[in-house]
Amino acid sequence: MDQIEQFQRHDLVWLSDQAWSEIFSKQTQNSAGLQRWQREEWPAVVLRRDAQAADDEVCIGFDLSLTDEMRPYVFARTRVENIIEHQSSLSLSTVVPVAPVAWQIALRELNLEATAAGVRLRVYGALALQFLTGLNYLDTNARIDILFRPQDHKHLVAGLTLLQRYREQMPLDGEVIFPRGQAVSWKEWLLSDSVPDAAQDQLVLVKDMYQARLLPKHVLTESLHET
Repeated sequence: MDQIEQFQRHDLVWLSDQAWSEIFSKQTQNSAGLQRWQREEWPAVVLRRDAQAADDEVCIGFDLSLTDEMRPYVFARTRVENIIEHQSSLSLSTVVPVAPVAWQIALRELNLEATAAGVRLRVYGALALQFLTGLNYLDTNARIDILFRPQDHKHLVAGLTLLQRYREQMPLDGEVIFPRGQAVSWKEWLLSDSVPDAAQDQLVLVKDMYQARLLPKHVLTESLHET
């Protein structure tokens, strides 16, 4: 299981030919989209582990909504030994050039302010896929999924403050991911902050590599002191 711990939700992985062969043997309805994914050498996205995953398997997904009409999203598993490249989700600065022009100035300003505050913003979802594939995943209903991993309480407040301000200009969404890999919708976190009664004891939905559950906010903020 130790070799699995290096993989986090939203990470990107590139697969070997052996991995693709095993995926094709189990996926018969989405062959056209998956074949294009393999041919173009696009990465899969790391997902939360399911109960059937073996100790040496990583759960992954492919958004085929623009390449295959059978099932827009394909879930699969692959052994760690069949992953040939692995990286974290894309930095915000990397993907700005492919964002709609109307959002690019605001995204650059958000990234500059975050960098100055010591907060590194990353992107997953539609904007990341648009950068990786060159396909147009951003329609009129699309959101920009942004995540950040605070190092301490100061970074948490700085990141949340910036995202709150810039969400008035763009359809921002996403997660704040705490040191133990526990992720919370930063919109939900901000909403709970607005409730006056003992905000730190409020429950929020937390997702990690193994499950989704409700936890008090103070459990997550206390984890910042452990780093």
